[in-house]
Amino acid sequence: MLNTGLTLQLERKENSLSDASLLIVTDNFACLEEIEQVLNLMPFPPQYRNVTCEHPSKAISDNHYDLIIYNSTQEDFSSLLSKDPTNGYLPHPVPALVWWYKAEKRIPLILVTKPLGDEMAIACMQSGISNYLLRQNLSQLPYLIKQTLFESSEIVGENASQTVNQQEGNQAQSFQNSQLFKQIEQLEQELSKLQDQNIELQTAQNNSSQEYFSHLNHELRSPLANILQFAKMLRDQIYGSLNPKQAEYIAGIITSGNHLADLINDYLDLAKIDSNHEELFPEKLAVEDICDAALVMVKGRAKDKELELNLQIAEDIDFCYADSLRLKQILINLLTNAIKFTEKGSVSLQVAVYNQMIHFAVVDTGIGIAPEDAEKLFQPFQQVNNHLQGRYKGTGLGLVLSRKLAKLHGGDIMLTSQLGKGSCF
Repeated sequence: MLNTGLTLQLERKENSLSDASLLIVTDNFACLEEIEQVLNLMPFPPQYRNVTCEHPSKAISDNHYDLIIYNSTQEDFSSLLSKDPTNGYLPHPVPALVWWYKAEKRIPLILVTKPLGDEMAIACMQSGISNYLLRQNLSQLPYLIKQTLFESSEIVGENASQTVNQQEGNQAQSFQNSQLFKQIEQLEQELSKLQDQNIELQTAQNNSSQEYFSHLNHELRSPLANILQFAKMLRDQIYGSLNPKQAEYIAGIITSGNHLADLINDYLDLAKIDSNHEELFPEKLAVEDICDAALVMVKGRAKDKELELNLQIAEDIDFCYADSLRLKQILINLLTNAIKFTEKGSVSLQVAVYNQMIHFAVVDTGIGIAPEDAEKLFQPFQQVNNHLQGRYKGTGLGLVLSRKLAKLHGGDIMLTSQLGKGSCF
């Protein structure tokens, strides 16, 4: 390799952390002791200074710092999330950090907090915060410091060529892509474990079951939501352009992530029903309103396939008693399936009364279902073999979940179909 006189700092050596300068900004000095203990136990502890959240701007103007640790002891962290009803989330989700958000050159920042919640965590990452750490996981602070300092390392030398900068960007992009693929693979492994654990869950009839669902919800949905958010930010090229191959991989990550999210949501719903932990909240509903709400959710899909979407409600029907969220979920599942397997013609939602029961019927002009395949539709992870199967992937859980929810309402889902001539659910 030619010696160009250019020095690349690809990562910080362990002992160079002692040269790093940290500023710890806190809203309560009484809660700093644990953070200081963790820093002092590092093999090569960095230099640091503590200031209150009233004086960070002066501290930054007086000295150079490589990293800021913001220690928040806010009791109700969700109240810090600023929201604009017209424009979505404001660019300053943590008001106490406005001085940092508005700085001409932002210093990398790690947020130490109590649990944030999915919405707050995504808002913080979107606003530019480098990392956040839950207070109960302070032992991971040295790792986050190293990671954040590594990611913020710059090429040394004023004459660095544009080609070298592009190589560095591609390396960082490849690293981000590989990390996303690894996280998706880990989530798929977690989901496989979840299927085995469901057997034990069916026999659990105590309060610990509710804690179990809360844990699964956090461990599966939260990291996947972050993966999808970061992937979409890469797709939108917010932090730099992508070459065609990188764009293809990012699109694959988003497609696989959305499929995995659907599978996780359906599986957790099924697990709650099978363990008798699903609770309905019936109320008096306007039938036309609930049907319109379901049709709005699938209108775009029908338009893309140039399908006619119809609603027919008998004149003697006005209200029904049901769980609004779950009834709409059933109708959306049935309408989505009908549109998916209908190549031309129409999909209709028909509502009528039979034997003092309201019947919601989703009728399509699609491919139809053979009698021997009909029962497979209501078995978990079973799909009917047909010429559209390779084109449309599904979880195989939508109809299973819909039928269980219908039975919780005291109803059921029935099917009549003729191969090649459409179906009625």
